[in-house]
Amino acid sequence: MNRVAIIGAGIGGLATAIRAATSGRQVELFEAAPEVGGKLRQLSLGDYRFDLGPSLFTWPQLLMDTLEQAGGAAAPFSFVKLDRSCHYFWPDNTRFTAWSDQAKLAAEIERAFDTDAQAAMRHLQRSAEGFEATRGLFLEQSLHEASSWTLARTAQHLRAAWRGRRALPLTRTLSGWNARAGHPKLQQLFNRYATYNGSDPYRAPAMLHVIPHLEFGMGTFAPEGGMHAIVEALHQTALNLGVRIHTDTPVSRILTTAGQVSGVRTADGKERPADVVVSGADVTPTYRQLLPDQRAPERILSAESSTSGVIFYWGVRHPAPDLHLHNILWAQDYRAEFKALFQDESIAEDPTVYINIGSRTSPADAPEGAGNWFVMVNAPAGWETSGLDHLRTRVMAKIQRMTGIDVAAHLECEHVLTPADIATRTGSHMGALYGPASNRPMSAFLRHRNRDRKLKGLYFVGGSVHPGGGIPLCLLGARITHELMEQHDPI
Repeated sequence: MNRVAIIGAGIGGLATAIRAATSGRQVELFEAAPEVGGKLRQLSLGDYRFDLGPSLFTWPQLLMDTLEQAGGAAAPFSFVKLDRSCHYFWPDNTRFTAWSDQAKLAAEIERAFDTDAQAAMRHLQRSAEGFEATRGLFLEQSLHEASSWTLARTAQHLRAAWRGRRALPLTRTLSGWNARAGHPKLQQLFNRYATYNGSDPYRAPAMLHVIPHLEFGMGTFAPEGGMHAIVEALHQTALNLGVRIHTDTPVSRILTTAGQVSGVRTADGKERPADVVVSGADVTPTYRQLLPDQRAPERILSAESSTSGVIFYWGVRHPAPDLHLHNILWAQDYRAEFKALFQDESIAEDPTVYINIGSRTSPADAPEGAGNWFVMVNAPAGWETSGLDHLRTRVMAKIQRMTGIDVAAHLECEHVLTPADIATRTGSHMGALYGPASNRPMSAFLRHRNRDRKLKGLYFVGGSVHPGGGIPLCLLGARITHELMEQHDPI
């Protein structure tokens, strides 16, 4: 079981390649795009450099742990901890800075919302307790293996959950739980964390309340050199370990023989033998296109999709002094925004707007006095682009109304990604950024497993499978997948 073929050079595929290579396996990685990175690629427009994909870096120890597996072959990587996670702007001119320092944060809550901060700080403490109580059970192991549920391991997790039971809401929606935050605007702020896996806070389970701990408890970070530095470090480390990476090489079929995988066939017709195949591609095209003769998990493939996004990449010649690395301009009616996304399959007339300015921490990414703006609006997966021009006008008007910046008057370059573009560039089903949404109480168990139990030697990694999307969860998924590989298909 020495030869491993990995499909897709996103974060999950690269991290799995590193772990497999360090255990002595011969690894080949196949990427359809001209460059590695998956959703986390980059774009240069004149004097501006943009990170195309994820813009938030949390839980850096997961990345460092992956690199440390390579020992002396690890590429250098460095990052800094930020003194704040985000600047928030409301339509009524309320402004709030989410400071990393707890005392400073409490004082800012009292200043911005004219309310006692104790309820909000207790809410964050419950987030921390819930995270620690459940991480070993729901994030750091497979949910679909009998070995995960041995008496000893289950007892260990239940003890942790019992200690944190005060912070484990089992029957509420996230929005209902967040009503405890102490102020309607804070409830709205904490509701936003459902969007970290593309879900609706008014239907998503309250267990998602653990997500804010990643920012408010563990901290927000910035890689030196921008988010693409994460890809560069993983890519170089894989090369240093002898991983053979084939870009511009789409896989057309996963080959099988007598109930087990035997390799992959690339689009040029070449067959590459392998004892183990790991699909880092979205689970839907993996079954529909790469395994058309195999029975597909229809219940999972038909699940409600997470949101996608429309992203404007703007080079803006303006200092924007009130904006930081991460910024949120809230919708007037947040509930109506999610009704539009999940029921009407549209974008609300007044959507929440996220602005990331990477040059705040990587000044070389934009000229002095300018910024490389990554401006994102949540969109339904598969959203039709006929309303793109209208959306662009609305977003620019909202920014001017809430920050005073006339983007159009200072715009030097532009690039746009729509859900259709995301689907084409990354293979994500309908452009959904996180695979299935987590809008049901048992959503964590409805994600596809990391090991196929019917085809021996077939594994899965990436945002559409357990434990989910985003950089931290894809890195955890790589670790889980490699551990399963070592257990079920050892060398």
